[in-house]
Amino acid sequence: MSSVENNISSADFEMIRSVLDDAGYDAGILVQDQCLFDTAALLVTKLFLSGVDSRSALAAKLECQLGRAGKHRQACSLSLSRYAIQGLPLELQANKS
Repeated sequence: MSSVENNISSADFEMIRSVLDDAGYDAGILVQDQCLFDTAALLVTKLFLSGVDSRSALAAKLECQLGRAGKHRQACSLSLSRYAIQGLPLELQANKS
């Protein structure tokens, strides 16, 4: 099995980190939801290695794929509310004539 070695310079690494930080994927998200942070970091790194080396292009693709991290974003583990799945109980439904 062969291995392809991709070297990322420290300046490139700092750019990737700053793109993640600006989109809200920082140390706080790493502590709260490591899976979300890892997904964002992997996405940006793969995009960079595939040739997307513009900071603004990386940020736009991250925003498009995952959105911004932050307080407005709900954790993936939250499920839909009961009524969204089962519908309203009969007593809460409008009277049908």
